[in-house]
Amino acid sequence: MSDDLDRVFGALHPAISIDGNVGSGWFEPQAEHRGNPGWLHGGMAATVLDHLCARTAAAALGGRVITGTLDLRYRQPVLLGRGPYLLRAEHEQARRSVVRVRGALLDADGRVMVEAKAMFVTFAG
Repeated sequence: MSDDLDRVFGALHPAISIDGNVGSGWFEPQAEHRGNPGWLHGGMAATVLDHLCARTAAAALGGRVITGTLDLRYRQPVLLGRGPYLLRAEHEQARRSVVRVRGALLDADGRVMVEAKAMFVTFAG
């Protein structure tokens, strides 16, 4: 059971690399992430994009962050079994304790499947 949980939850929090103001990683949806048959559940896409954008924002602000806003646009269905999908985000110039980030989940051809616009604030707690 532990291996199954690690596989499911590990996929929802993929490793993110930061290079300058860009965060990137890969996401491989699992059968357990299904919404409509054969499609990734929209809430799972939201979780992965929030994670991507938060890691990118944390690098910009130099510490822990919390999500202030997360606006998603679902452009295409994310199909199970067609991954891995590229995750890519870029942050704007940070202002004190706030930074805005744009992120996307892209298919192998570079098409945007889901895009995100988010705002993060530092968290001191």
